[in-house]
Amino acid sequence: MPNLLPDWLPWIQPAGRLILSSLLLLAGVVVVMTLMRPPVLTRPFPARAGYALFAVVPVLAYVVALLLPADANIWGFELDALLVDLVLLFWFAHAVLMIASRPVRPADEPASWAACFLGAAAVFALMALAYGVVPHEWMEFANGYLQWGDTGKFVWQSNQNMLFFPWNWPFNLNYPAVRDIVVSGLYGVLLGLNIFLFAKWQTRKTVVETAAPDDTTPAKRSRFGRPIRRGRPVAAGGA
Repeated sequence: MPNLLPDWLPWIQPAGRLILSSLLLLAGVVVVMTLMRPPVLTRPFPARAGYALFAVVPVLAYVVALLLPADANIWGFELDALLVDLVLLFWFAHAVLMIASRPVRPADEPASWAACFLGAAAVFALMALAYGVVPHEWMEFANGYLQWGDTGKFVWQSNQNMLFFPWNWPFNLNYPAVRDIVVSGLYGVLLGLNIFLFAKWQTRKTVVETAAPDDTTPAKRSRFGRPIRRGRPVAAGGA
């Protein structure tokens, strides 16, 4: 299995699981927000063709990978890994397109049992990513690659000057504390996003009533101040 991330920067591959889990969470949030909006696109192909593309494109990518040399790469990035990334990107973009062009359903139509089951499984997966996988992978990356788990490493100490001020810092700040501050902020952001999505989902079928046209618009007047009336069409030949 090729590494799906390039090594253009030294920290990319060590943070691979953190990056991939964060991208997967972001993709799930985009899908949820697309589901909350009414269909905005017209599907340019039949539904069966759209569903078939989810299987056809990976098969074509696999055939292309078999035809490529084993050491084929571009800018130092293996083409096999690039094909996998392109297939994943296609799946995401095509899924959003299929959702945004779905058939319009009546607002009072009840959801099926299968839809409720799949929705519950998807919500569980997103919450597992948000509250379990992504924070855990951040802690692993911080402790492993960044070496922020050593309590003897400090950002600053109380015996050091506070930047350019003539007094010292009032407390010590070590790297484990910075690591924990980051993960706590991550939990706070994801919790706020969770509450926002729950609230918006409950109102996704709310119909906004538009104001009735105002019939009190003043009539147009001539330069003499009289109301202008529309003339009746004159019949051909006159009567």
